[in-house]
Amino acid sequence: MMMPTPTNDRSRNSWFRGWTLELKVHKQPITWLTLLMFVLYLLAIVLGDPERPRNVYYFSEMAMFSVAVLLPLLLFQRDIGGGMEVLATYPVSLGQLVIRKWLLSLLLTVGLGIILMSVYAWFFGGIWTIRHPWNGAEAIPRAEMSVYSLILQNLPAYVLLNSLTIVGIVLFRRIYGGLVLGFALWVLDSISFGAWLGRWTLYASYLKKSYSFPQNRIGLLIASLLLLAFAVWLMGRRERWISAEEE
Repeated sequence: MMMPTPTNDRSRNSWFRGWTLELKVHKQPITWLTLLMFVLYLLAIVLGDPERPRNVYYFSEMAMFSVAVLLPLLLFQRDIGGGMEVLATYPVSLGQLVIRKWLLSLLLTVGLGIILMSVYAWFFGGIWTIRHPWNGAEAIPRAEMSVYSLILQNLPAYVLLNSLTIVGIVLFRRIYGGLVLGFALWVLDSISFGAWLGRWTLYASYLKKSYSFPQNRIGLLIASLLLLAFAVWLMGRRERWISAEEE
């Protein structure tokens, strides 16, 4: 049996330490804002009337979309601070840094979504909402869904908002760049009830019968991966941050 080399040990420790450092965000203002919003969403559920369940999409989509925007912000806030000059000095691959934060923000989004909708299912006795079959069959207007099938139905929209927010952070070299891009898409799609994005709406609940659900979800996933690739490429241009700060 081969013993792990010191180099491999250091590599594993560095990898583990990198992930644990990402989670040390308790001192960041956006962390407390995100927690406050999430607690308010939970209160909106448990303070409701059990005999008159609130609309599912208010929580699984509208509320969780805001969380999907905020999570990348709090993960980047400690590193970026007032500018990108801190990242310009990192002795690590900045592309890997982006991917790590993207994965973590997605995992946190899914985890919080499961918690929120589990509380909803417990309080109201189940989840009944529109269900879109992944095989392209006609949507069922009111069907009982499990927490996990509901999260899976909305996952591509979560991924897109995570990716778009990260692109905004990297593109504008400021946390608020991600905030503006992410919330702008969320707000415009929400107030237009899906009409602004049409067949590419974030909301499964707003998707018209003439639009294909699988096409919509796959399209959102492809757009998310393209945005992520752009963010990784742009972040990797380390000289961009250095030259910008020297000017």
